[in-house]
Amino acid sequence: MCIDVAFVDMIQCLWTPCFQSQIIVYEATTSNAYFYVPNLMNNLPFMGGNAVAQRNNSLVLYGGEDALSNYKSDLYMLTQMPTTYTWHQIHQNNSVPGNSYGQAVMSNDAEIMFLIGGVTKNTKNLFLPMQIYKFLFSTGNWDPWEGNTNLNTTLPVPPNRQRFSAIAGPNNKVYICGGALNESAIFGDFWELDTTTMKFTELARLNAPIYAHTASLLSNGKLVILGGIIQTSPTTTKLSPMDNIHVYDIHTNTWKIQPTNKDSNGMYTSPRTMHNAVVTSDDKIVIFGGDNGGNQRTKAYINSVSILDTNTWTWSSPPPHGILPSRRSYAAAGILDGKHLTVSFGSALNSYYNDINVMDLNSLEWVNDFSSITKDSTSEMSKGLIAGVTIAAIILVVIIIFLFWRFWSYVNWLGKKIHGDIWKPRNGEPAWAETTRIIFQIILLFIFTMFLVFVIKQAVDSPNVTQRIQNSASNVQVPDVRFCFDGFPVYPPTDIRSTGVLCQTNTGVSCTKYIQQLNTSIFEPVFADYLGAVSCFLFRAPYDFQLVQTSGANNGSFLTFTFFGDQNATGRIHISAYPKEMDPNVNVYNIPSDNIPSYLSVSDMSNWQTNERNDIQSKNVFTVEPFSYSTLGYDLIDHRYLQNVGWNYVGFLPLSNSTPEITTSFRQEASNPNYVTSGHPDLGLITIVPNTWASLVDREVKMYTLLNALGFVGGIFGLLITVQTWLFGYRPRSPWGVVQRWSIGDMKRSLLRGLHSKFKTTDSGIPLIHPVHQRFSVSDFGTLEDETESQRVARVEERMQVLEMLFKAYYVDDEVFRSLESANKVTDNEKVSGSNLPLFPSSENSSVGLPFNSGNNNLNTPGFSHMFTRQHSGSSSTYSVSQQRLNGQL
Repeated sequence: MCIDVAFVDMIQCLWTPCFQSQIIVYEATTSNAYFYVPNLMNNLPFMGGNAVAQRNNSLVLYGGEDALSNYKSDLYMLTQMPTTYTWHQIHQNNSVPGNSYGQAVMSNDAEIMFLIGGVTKNTKNLFLPMQIYKFLFSTGNWDPWEGNTNLNTTLPVPPNRQRFSAIAGPNNKVYICGGALNESAIFGDFWELDTTTMKFTELARLNAPIYAHTASLLSNGKLVILGGIIQTSPTTTKLSPMDNIHVYDIHTNTWKIQPTNKDSNGMYTSPRTMHNAVVTSDDKIVIFGGDNGGNQRTKAYINSVSILDTNTWTWSSPPPHGILPSRRSYAAAGILDGKHLTVSFGSALNSYYNDINVMDLNSLEWVNDFSSITKDSTSEMSKGLIAGVTIAAIILVVIIIFLFWRFWSYVNWLGKKIHGDIWKPRNGEPAWAETTRIIFQIILLFIFTMFLVFVIKQAVDSPNVTQRIQNSASNVQVPDVRFCFDGFPVYPPTDIRSTGVLCQTNTGVSCTKYIQQLNTSIFEPVFADYLGAVSCFLFRAPYDFQLVQTSGANNGSFLTFTFFGDQNATGRIHISAYPKEMDPNVNVYNIPSDNIPSYLSVSDMSNWQTNERNDIQSKNVFTVEPFSYSTLGYDLIDHRYLQNVGWNYVGFLPLSNSTPEITTSFRQEASNPNYVTSGHPDLGLITIVPNTWASLVDREVKMYTLLNALGFVGGIFGLLITVQTWLFGYRPRSPWGVVQRWSIGDMKRSLLRGLHSKFKTTDSGIPLIHPVHQRFSVSDFGTLEDETESQRVARVEERMQVLEMLFKAYYVDDEVFRSLESANKVTDNEKVSGSNLPLFPSSENSSVGLPFNSGNNNLNTPGFSHMFTRQHSGSSSTYSVSQQRLNGQL
């Protein structure tokens, strides 16, 4: 079936519907694309070429064509609500001939719709008066115009036509322009119809015949003709240009050629045919879609929007934003709420559409819902927003300057502290060594930062990979299988020619009880070849029905399905396989619950039904010819998809969704011409067998994660530290971390109080900070005092004790020392028990084991003063000489 616009020397089926062995494909729309109306996706018909009129906030559509009929006679209404759309079929008490490419106009009170012109099955290529039908919404009745069959009238009546324009004007007037009967009869006349008296008046004619155009009536009474195909000679036509357009004044009954201005890109909008044109409240004409008027092989479709400002006659072509509609002609369009352009239905070659597309006329963006903020409201807010941001920035600068002035001492201290943490030259090292070290440290830090950014970005942008986990199993589940008979007549169940499916395993176990016929009155799949009636059966077994690899007392290792039907019919059998939990037929056909969960969402169901109605399912779908043998292999897979959550970037305990899936392989033998004559009462059979006797899990994982990145970062960090140590030597690390070093307030004071209370010092100074003696001080030489030996030893003991405690607390693990102490105690106890005179004295009695020297007065001095006892008289003079040298006296 084809309906196209072309020239007589290019195509033979021009203007006339011709049924051929040609596949017609519906165009699918997913529930996530365009304007999302989930409750309508399965109800909107696929069609185009309707007669469309706007009634308040609704589009009323009559007739049109689809893949199965060139002349439809259905009457529909698409209504825009505040947040969505509603759709219903208007009841008709009587019917009128199916119509395509006609025009519909609404009366001024919107209670009557006039169906004007168009082509029907009985009027194609016939010179008849303009065919008019009147529909009353109050009664639901169609009333034909009495002039439809009056061929001898002397009153002026235009001939019937298609692809013309008809626009409602004031005072119940309708203006009809151009159109064509066929490729040899194109009209350039212009008529006015008074719908009150049903009288035609011929007005000033166009300067050239035209068809496939649009007419738009402005508020000032100007009628603007855009696009279409004009006839330049009896045998030649061309696209009507957009730089000079026809404009009619209904007040003066005159035509004029109105030049237009180019858009901001220096271009006119593309000439087109069979597009849509609507008028906004400020007399701008918005046009959408259309095609180039070529033949079936050269036709190109458009989905762009152009706007003609009739105040300046300037074109504009807004850049596309949002999800653009599919390219199409013969669509239905209107501005139903004054703010949004609604485009629906239409066709492109052999594709038909059932989507709803909405453009926000303020932002010129295709939207998915009505919650978008328009550009006008944004621009109105932007002026105040700019002023507010400017004032806030000034206030922020003043606050920053005040804070710097008020807390300058703290800022200065912080700067010095940071400088002190960075600039740490060793004693004796020149400044160039420390400078070089800092420069290299900055370079290495930059390299480390770049690598850190790289690995983090690599983890964030990591692709997902799938790992196959296969565990051998002797039992496997069976899938759900749907069998649809296409083209086989429907007979009573008792008739041997009725369609049916028989199931049996290789061990002879019958599984026919798991097959049920689907009610196609609820939902009927559509197949592109459309060989005839469609009847479907579903095989759905419970979980405990499994196939077993080995022979024995079990259900068997494969399934065999035998098909039955009328052997004289020309048809096909379409087979689809599903995992049990992902079988949409269960929900669509309301199959009773069998304790098998369903993981399909409403959106999934809507997409599946749309694809079924378009016959674009390609995964796990096969077609079997009658009188043939086929084999279908399958694998049921638990596919664990990663959830789109931030935690999965970490790489530890990922969050995933478990989705049952099925993969299939198919083989079919050629149809056997002797199948029926050899005595087979059936249509053929198919064997379904598992491909793999195993439990299969496909686990999705990130190729790179932050956990992997941590290992890379640790490696490069260690390498850079090694390079720095190799170049500039090792520097001891502080036992304090960031918490202790950068703590403030009470936290800092509590740390200092803890140090002061645990590591008490008197006048002996702090190890490694204060010199051991004042004579080693570089800043205090005038307060040297001669000290006694006991004072010096006491100071050394105190410094050693503080140093040991600090080493034990922050630097050295004393576990070995405590183990040594325990070992000594055990040894001492053993010796004490074995002898009254121990070899080594106890540490608790300092007098035991000391060398006997009754004349040594230093035995009673505390601590380690005996270690500094002078053994000869020269020691005293030596100390005095050393002190004199330190004081610079020698």
